[in-house]
Amino acid sequence: MLVDNTRKASYKILLSLATMLGAIVWSGVLQGSSFKMAGSRGERFGLLDSTGKSVPINFNSGYRSFVDSVGATLTDSSRSLLAQEILKNDSFFFRNWNTQYVHIPEKSPISASDSVELYLIKESEQFFFNYWGVFFWGYGMRWGRMHRGLDLGLNIGDSVYSSFNGIVRYAQFNSGGYGNCVVIRHFNGIETLYGHLDKLLCEPGDLVLAGELIGLGGTTGRSTGPHLHFETRYRGNSFNPELIIDKNSGNLFSHTYKLSKNEITDPVSASSGSSSSSRYHVVKSGETLSGIARKYGTTVSKLQRLNNISNPNKLRIGQRIKVR
Repeated sequence: MLVDNTRKASYKILLSLATMLGAIVWSGVLQGSSFKMAGSRGERFGLLDSTGKSVPINFNSGYRSFVDSVGATLTDSSRSLLAQEILKNDSFFFRNWNTQYVHIPEKSPISASDSVELYLIKESEQFFFNYWGVFFWGYGMRWGRMHRGLDLGLNIGDSVYSSFNGIVRYAQFNSGGYGNCVVIRHFNGIETLYGHLDKLLCEPGDLVLAGELIGLGGTTGRSTGPHLHFETRYRGNSFNPELIIDKNSGNLFSHTYKLSKNEITDPVSASSGSSSSSRYHVVKSGETLSGIARKYGTTVSKLQRLNNISNPNKLRIGQRIKVR
């Protein structure tokens, strides 16, 4: 009888110790940087800032707002965890996400009678424009084919930074002409491309903020000299960066932009169309319809008919005008 009572007491002590030990271990896990638990958005995880303190997780206002508020304070490993969470649960990011193709164009991302409101920066988000004072070439037709971005002069080794907050989708050598190339998908709905880099300093899946280093300038790929080839794209379709960026000041024209169908160019249809008899002109600052007509040996009235232009005095920078 004494033996049984002794055994029962021992079992109670062991059970009590096991319970205490389990509580201590579980508490330690919760305070770590990689715990996971079931939540309304799937698996949750712990984040740490650069001082080692735990960062409260609150996605009620969306991933974009959360990244804007705490992204700069996170450790690299916590940024990686946050990027994985976003890529897993945010449809804008995991839709057509591919790290091996530089472009993933979608057919008709904007209907002919519609437009898309782009909130380029919100709340305390920043914007950074890589510009060293030398502008080589703009967006539009060049040598019989579409040039889909801006060519900005630099010196080999110059730092190149992300323009907006986002996640790196593509970072590798591109044999199609871009050379060492980075593509970042941003929270504002667009992607930016940085081509001809000398060195890549990021990789797919990296969460980067505006103004953070992603590479060094160079002249790799199909390039005649050191420069940055910079593109802006909406769902894989290019549009003129100068629609949203004032290159002279390095600032955005506005925090928002309404992008219409005629301002995007499908990469496939545009390249195949360059060999046809049709020809286009992209409107630049200060140009008039009469000046464009003189340049191509045609008349204002003919350009109006070709482009359904009712008021010849209302042209937009970056607008594509069919001239034949």
